[in-house]
Amino acid sequence: MIKEALKELSYAVYPKRCELCGEVVAFDEKLCENCLNLELISGELCKKCGNPKAECSCSKHEKTPEFKAFIAPYYYEESVATAANRFKDFGFPELAYEMGEAMAKQIEIYYKDICFDLITYVPLTKEKLKTRGYNQSELLAKEIEKRLNIPCEELILKIKATPQQKKSSAKQRRTNLRGSFDLKTGIRVEDKTILLIDDIKTTGSTLNECAYVLNAYGARAVYAAAFCMTKRKRERQ
Repeated sequence: MIKEALKELSYAVYPKRCELCGEVVAFDEKLCENCLNLELISGELCKKCGNPKAECSCSKHEKTPEFKAFIAPYYYEESVATAANRFKDFGFPELAYEMGEAMAKQIEIYYKDICFDLITYVPLTKEKLKTRGYNQSELLAKEIEKRLNIPCEELILKIKATPQQKKSSAKQRRTNLRGSFDLKTGIRVEDKTILLIDDIKTTGSTLNECAYVLNAYGARAVYAAAFCMTKRKRERQ
C-alpha cells in the first residue's frame, strides 16, 4: 500500500512513461499508442536469420551459424528502436520488464519443443559494465528466467574489448569479435541445451561468437533470442 502511494506521488512529480519504449504517457496508460500497436514477427521463420521465410534473404551458400536458431519478437524500427536505445545507452533498465515479457512469449511459441537446461547472455567487458552500470542482456535474461523457470547463469566472459560495432560491416564485425569471448572459469556446459540472450541482433556476429564458445566447450545445442533485430537492406527496399 505504501509502495503504491509512493508510486502515485512519483507520477505527480515525474511524468509516467511507456513501460516498453519510455515515451511519456497518460497517468492511466501502461504503453504508448505506438507500442500498443506493434506488430510481432510471426509465421514460419528462417532459423539462420529469424525473418519470416517469405521475407528471408539468406543464401543457401551462407555459412550455417553456430546457434541452432534465432528468434526476436520485433524489428529494430520506430518505437522498438527507441526502446532498445534508451534501454541500452540512456539509463532505462526498468524497460527490461516489458521487453523480457515480449521475448518470453516469443520463446514459448517458437522454442516450445526445446528443453533448455540454462539461459545465458552476451557479456560486457568489466570496463563497459562499470560505465553503464548494468548489462542489458543480463537484465533481459533474468526477466525470461522468472517467466519460463529456466535457471539463468553467467557462462561467458568478454575477455577483449572491441571497437564500436555500429558502423562496421558484417565482415569487420566478425573480425573484431574473433577471440573476444571465453567460458567463465569453473563453468561446465557439456551436453547442455542453452538459450543465449542479447538485446539487439544486427548481423548476428556477437551471438555467433558466443555460441561458438559454448559449442567449443561441449554444449549440446545453443539457441539464440533477442528483443529486436535489424532488417537486411534488401528487405527495406
